[in-house]
Amino acid sequence: MENTIEILKEIIEDVADIPQDEIDAESALIDDLDLSSLEIMSIISSAEKKFSIKISESEMLSISTVEELADVITDKLP
Repeated sequence: MENTIEILKEIIEDVADIPQDEIDAESALIDDLDLSSLEIMSIISSAEKKFSIKISESEMLSISTVEELADVITDKLP
């Protein structure tokens, strides 16, 4: 799980140009990191490619923090 969060921090930094030290597991994607819906979709798409998984639309709607995204990814890993 910790490794997943570190990888997500790298993805968020690449997509939204937010330094990794400003991102933690509890960071809310919209409220804390001020990400647009397009940036969030890009982050999720990058995570899907990186982890070779597919996140459904209903799962996407339930994600509001970095940790929640990491949980969804971890649940899909073999």
